[in-house]
Amino acid sequence: MGRPKESLPFGANTMLGRTAEVLLECADPVCVVARDREQRLPPLPLRVVIACDERPDAGPLAAIATGMRALLQRGGTLEQDAAFVTGCDAPFVTPAVVRLLVGELSDAACAVPCVGSTLHPLCAVWRLSTLPAIDLALQGGIDAPRAMLRLLKTREIDETLLREADPHLWCLLACNSPSEYAAALRLQGAGDGN
Repeated sequence: MGRPKESLPFGANTMLGRTAEVLLECADPVCVVARDREQRLPPLPLRVVIACDERPDAGPLAAIATGMRALLQRGGTLEQDAAFVTGCDAPFVTPAVVRLLVGELSDAACAVPCVGSTLHPLCAVWRLSTLPAIDLALQGGIDAPRAMLRLLKTREIDETLLREADPHLWCLLACNSPSEYAAALRLQGAGDGN
């Protein structure tokens, strides 16, 4: 796509900058996991906590573990607290979606959208208490968030309930290709993705 996804322009911001600003409307702190110390991140709000991935290039589950550890080490966050997890390439996440997932968490370890038969672990709420289980899974060669969800008490949020917060399910859109990025820009430009 010509540049790293997190730095792609999106409206008056970057993809990652927009996501951080939206999450600050409903979560504090917000933690961004950078690949390593050399990764150049776009400008982010000052309140954003930045952590460097403990296992660079080991995938999103390892990055989730890094972010959880950073939140716990920072202080003011407890193991029973939960974190909303998303990627830098999901520009249509909204506070309403985050609040819905948090509200549905109950006594589960995770609250994750399930559309059709597909779980969306990168638009989900994970309890920080899952960190030891994630670390064990990573040590055992499990590196996929969906595989991890099968090992945890997971509350699946069906499409009907998710549509109450996001009628078009745009929160699940990710920009993994130039065509997906172009489609997201069209939605945003039309004002449909706000």
